[in-house]
Amino acid sequence: MKRIFGLFKMFRRDIVVMLLAVFHKDTPKKVRGLMLMAILYLLSPIDILPDSIPLMGVVDDMVIVPTAVYGLMKLLPAHVRQSSEDKASYVIRHGAAVVLAASGVVILWLGLVIWGIYTLFFK
Repeated sequence: MKRIFGLFKMFRRDIVVMLLAVFHKDTPKKVRGLMLMAILYLLSPIDILPDSIPLMGVVDDMVIVPTAVYGLMKLLPAHVRQSSEDKASYVIRHGAAVVLAASGVVILWLGLVIWGIYTLFFK
């Protein structure tokens, strides 16, 4: 898990741009599929070279992931990349507020569900 957060910090902006580009209507289907595969590989606990092999397990993360991100960013059409980068800067800047607001909504809904269950079954 530490590895995932470390890589995410290094490529945070590019990963956000890739995620936003996946949902852009002008992104070619092949590029969209490759981006999804790259994101899944980054999040997957299964690697080409297992992390249990000393040094070699980290090398694939240090080589494959940056190469995939760089190559996929080059495959994006210019207008899709520019639009996604503009949206990514907004998301990164306001990300903490969005997470905080979403957490508040989830807590309120959870409280409402617990209150509803309590009033239905225990009163």
